[in-house]
Amino acid sequence: MTTTEKLLEQFLIVSDSNLSVNDKFMFSIKETWESTILNTSCWSQLLPYLCEDERLVPFFESLSKEERKKYFKFGLHCIINFVQANFTGPALSMKADEFFKDAFFGKVDFRKQLSVNNEDINVNTKYPALLYTAKQIFKWCNIYPLLNLWWQWRTVMIHQHVLEELSQVLLSQADSLNNEISNLSLEGRLKAKFEIERAQLFNTFRTIFKSRIHLETAKSILGISYELQGKLGKRTKFQEKDLAQLMLHVTLNDDNAPTALKQEVPKNVTLEDDVRLDTIKYKEDSNAEMIIPELEQQALLASVQKMLISKPQDDLYYEEVKPFLDLLLTQNNTWTLRATILLIRCKLERNHKRTIERSLLQCEEICNCIKKETPHPLYRVNEIYATNFQPVWKTEAQLAEIMLNLGMIKASLDIYLQLQLWEEVIVCYTILQMRHKATEIIKQELEKNPTVKLWCLLGDATDDVSCYEKAWEMSKKRSSRAQRHWGQFYFSKKQYQQCIVHFEKSVSINPLQANVWLHYGFAALEIENWQAAATAYRRYTTLEPGNFEAWNNLAKAYIKLNNKRSAHQALLDAVKCNYDNWKVWDNLMVVSADIAHFSDIIRAYHRILDLKEKHLDIEVLRILVYGVCNNANDFEGHPASRLLQKTRELLGRITALFPGEGEAWELYATLAPDMHLRAQRLQRAIRGFMQSGWEKNPKNCQQVLSICHRLAELALSEEIKPTDALIHSIKLSLTSALTTIKRQNFQETLSTLLNEVESLLEKVIKKCKSANVDTKA
Repeated sequence: MTTTEKLLEQFLIVSDSNLSVNDKFMFSIKETWESTILNTSCWSQLLPYLCEDERLVPFFESLSKEERKKYFKFGLHCIINFVQANFTGPALSMKADEFFKDAFFGKVDFRKQLSVNNEDINVNTKYPALLYTAKQIFKWCNIYPLLNLWWQWRTVMIHQHVLEELSQVLLSQADSLNNEISNLSLEGRLKAKFEIERAQLFNTFRTIFKSRIHLETAKSILGISYELQGKLGKRTKFQEKDLAQLMLHVTLNDDNAPTALKQEVPKNVTLEDDVRLDTIKYKEDSNAEMIIPELEQQALLASVQKMLISKPQDDLYYEEVKPFLDLLLTQNNTWTLRATILLIRCKLERNHKRTIERSLLQCEEICNCIKKETPHPLYRVNEIYATNFQPVWKTEAQLAEIMLNLGMIKASLDIYLQLQLWEEVIVCYTILQMRHKATEIIKQELEKNPTVKLWCLLGDATDDVSCYEKAWEMSKKRSSRAQRHWGQFYFSKKQYQQCIVHFEKSVSINPLQANVWLHYGFAALEIENWQAAATAYRRYTTLEPGNFEAWNNLAKAYIKLNNKRSAHQALLDAVKCNYDNWKVWDNLMVVSADIAHFSDIIRAYHRILDLKEKHLDIEVLRILVYGVCNNANDFEGHPASRLLQKTRELLGRITALFPGEGEAWELYATLAPDMHLRAQRLQRAIRGFMQSGWEKNPKNCQQVLSICHRLAELALSEEIKPTDALIHSIKLSLTSALTTIKRQNFQETLSTLLNEVESLLEKVIKKCKSANVDTKA
């Protein structure tokens, strides 16, 4: 082990489930786990400087390296106790409660110090002094650059988790740290671990493209790859025949990687359903004997969490994620990894009637496990950064939501009241037809401690706009929440012009509000403010890339702005999110035609026919055929003639579906590889136009005459011999068409074309007769 690795391990960077409990430092941590943060002397030395960087920096610089290490370890104790109390459990002792309630800590408002851009930390956050102190120590008490940056990265993640809203300020801090970290040297599995943690923080901020980069780097270092495959198996208890099921196939390259040791983990609650099996029973399971090391498990989990953000939440979404969870649950997991996997499964199963009861029992099991004393908190807290484990109040709120879905309104309400989740309290009281009760409770809370959030919620409960005004003034005109609720009030009343003003102010303060961008975009579409709509939907789709309707609306705004290329790209993203919506494919096809993206016209048209069976758009087909036949340059500057065969295949499919559609046959004839085939298709086109009553429409007559003109020219070409049966068939087609048209009164409007076709018919007749003369001779 290198000096760097030893240093990082000593300061709990790489301490994992395989670390020996006899390790000297680990043993000391266990023994002094809570007592260190209750050390009055450390606090008395730090508190005078803690909130003033200009005094804190010189204080740390004046210390020796060994003294700085002592303070750094104190910072570690602060963060791990904070994580234990607010994330993994169990609760800290009563002694810790009493210690941090002492007037000694009342001199600093740590909650206010942790608020960001006027957004407070969650009301359920315990011991905020621990998080703030850790952040300050890791930032200014320099031990080793990588060590300081790594722990700063972790505290940004923890800080974001305890905030009510996503913070642009913290995202900027993460970006700045990321740039600094990129300049440092780190290799092997240690680098892979950090890459996973970096990916997880960007997952938290829903910055998918950055998360993907770090996750791919980690997988490359670890030598892990995976793909979803179709395998035969049984899903239900009464299924006799094996059917195709999705299975995750994992390939590991590093055989020397340490494997996770078995430890006490939350129970995996069995699915007690009359029909469905607990997990799919595969006929051949290639993963049956596989042992996946701990870091590789974390990489798979991070991939799942990225999928949860980036993919549309439809039935396929559940089917794609489940094989990852099923495989991970067969492994020896750490406590935090197992709990995270099970909580994800709870979310996926909470809306399915066959799995919602298991979801409830599983969530209760995890809530109970958080309260247990075993395993030791050290084996829980250090994995939180690589698993993105949520705070305990979010786990309890998840349990309340499942109860609400099951109709357990009172039980759900009790949890929401305990967690002070007033928005959810309003929902519960509304269901119970007691909305006035919600208003009373919020007013009581306002009397105790008036906050911006409570004023906003009172406005929601009473539909009183003045409450939002008070919240805005209280925040000194800096609260994104106040403007969001204010805008939502007008949005719900369809007063779109007014709501846009407030939404604009809200996102200018905090641009990481996905739902505000979504409502802002919709309102802008309604009032035909296309530029604002495009901006709003573009920002929304960066945060929520799995919403096909948003991509579709973004494309609509771009089309109205005459930005067809951007609209095309937006629609490509839309079909990724909803592959089975023919209307989105139709939009893509039309826009592709507008920008001459011929290959996407073909792809989109085939997909529409797959979904809808029948669909005819002659205008789009005409653009495609014209481009291909004239070898026009496509969207990317490539000659369209390369798509000739694919265009023929598409027209062949369309004419098979629409055998009586004259225009389709006419276009198909244009693509024919030889004269004979072209002539036959033109004859089919004439028959297509010559439907019942066709001759009464001058436009139809003109189209038939035009095809007759082309057909006659083909018959007179050298490739078609006088003895060919085809020329006689053409003669009959021309004669029949001309005879019918002459009976109408369109001769004046069609006289020129009619005369030309008659002249050509005479030549065709002469050519036919020449065959008879040659035969007699």
